[in-house]
Amino acid sequence: MSYSTIYRTARQNQIILLKGILEQNNIDYRILEASNPAGFPSEVKVQVKNSDESRALTLLKENGFLSDSADSPGSVSMARFWLWLVIALLAIITASFFINFFLNP
Repeated sequence: MSYSTIYRTARQNQIILLKGILEQNNIDYRILEASNPAGFPSEVKVQVKNSDESRALTLLKENGFLSDSADSPGSVSMARFWLWLVIALLAIITASFFINFFLNP
């Protein structure tokens, strides 16, 4: 089974968001990390099966990771990225509030 690279980045927060998007849509993926001499990943590649490539690229465009078909897979619409990050943070804050409110006497 062959895979193709749909996205490259060095930012771990983008990888976490991409994993969530792909898992929610039942797309098989793999993450390949290229490390530099210091041992830190310098670039992370997100790969999907060739049969799922077009669906995955559509999801990336819908979620702001690719701004249009002429762009390379590494370009990001940062406004959309920050929107999703703020929504995720608000969900975590809300959940922690409810946990503290209902579990502490």
